[in-house]
Amino acid sequence: MTLEQKLQKILNDSVASGEECGCQLAVYRHGEQLFSLCAGNIGTDNGRKVDKNTLFPVFSVSKGIVTTMLHILAEKGKLSYDDKVTKFWPEYGCCGKEITTVKDVMTHRAGLFNLPKKLSQEECFHWETITAAMAAAEPEDRIGGIHHYHAYTYGVLAGAIAEKADGRPFRQILQEEILEPLNIDTMFFGLPAERHSNLAILDGSVFSDGRLGHNNPAILSGLNPSSNGCMNAEAIAKVYASLIGSGIDGVRLLSGDTVEKATVLMRSEDDPLIFEKWDKFGLGYALCGPRENLGRMFGHGGAWGTNCMVNWHRKELKLWVVQLCGNPRPWDAARSEAEKKFFKYVIDNTDANAYTGRTK
Repeated sequence: MTLEQKLQKILNDSVASGEECGCQLAVYRHGEQLFSLCAGNIGTDNGRKVDKNTLFPVFSVSKGIVTTMLHILAEKGKLSYDDKVTKFWPEYGCCGKEITTVKDVMTHRAGLFNLPKKLSQEECFHWETITAAMAAAEPEDRIGGIHHYHAYTYGVLAGAIAEKADGRPFRQILQEEILEPLNIDTMFFGLPAERHSNLAILDGSVFSDGRLGHNNPAILSGLNPSSNGCMNAEAIAKVYASLIGSGIDGVRLLSGDTVEKATVLMRSEDDPLIFEKWDKFGLGYALCGPRENLGRMFGHGGAWGTNCMVNWHRKELKLWVVQLCGNPRPWDAARSEAEKKFFKYVIDNTDANAYTGRTK
């Protein structure tokens, strides 16, 4: 049995056992795709099969994409990490926020870690509405102070900065700076209606009160780069593989120097350890690993078990996604088990340096 056949069997067995509903696997090595595999259905009540183009909601994995966008613009000289946000976004300079820097935003120190309560669920994913509301909002904490994870606001602030510093709309920057260079057509922030039929269906909501349910068409079609990205395994693998080694087909989105700067720990010893695995941040990217090697692995994770980490010193990318329904945080044990049984197997047996698994 070939390695590809062994991997396909693991996928098939996971679906047959009921552990997974549907899944994808993409493996890249040295910038070239080795495998693109899939199994199962797009939903528990849907007979449509997962194919390699099936899209999945990736939640806060989205933040890694908008972070990459900001670093690209920094390399192009469109912005500096020490720039005041008001240099590009004058309306933001109210309520004491005029001191906020791009670095404050990228390190979750902007003091705006909650969505405005006056907005409806749908309005939080309407770009013009949510950006205007964030510009007018009062800080909830000291700007530049301790780290406080900006779960649903990071992407709004970062995306608005990107737009205003560059002059192009967010989706145009994404298309021209990330998707076109990597030949990606399966990554969306705002899913077109014609692509909804091939989207993995989530069973339930991330939160117990039902808010921000990501099957809502208004959320799927809207824009909040914190959390409403929809993409497939190949798309995520390509983006992260383009940050290490020789990139994809010779395309590397960020230089080694930028990656080095982006993966230096920005968290102070006074920062609260609310989520031990989540509050170690560089410039936008989450960092992972033991303290003495912190920064060797970076990426971003999110709700429902979505996670991705790149060991860029080894030029290796490991990304796993185990999307489960329920609350609170039921995915940690399942994710660890999936990594042990499947994802670690791939890394150990393929010498892969760009890998992403997508399961639901």
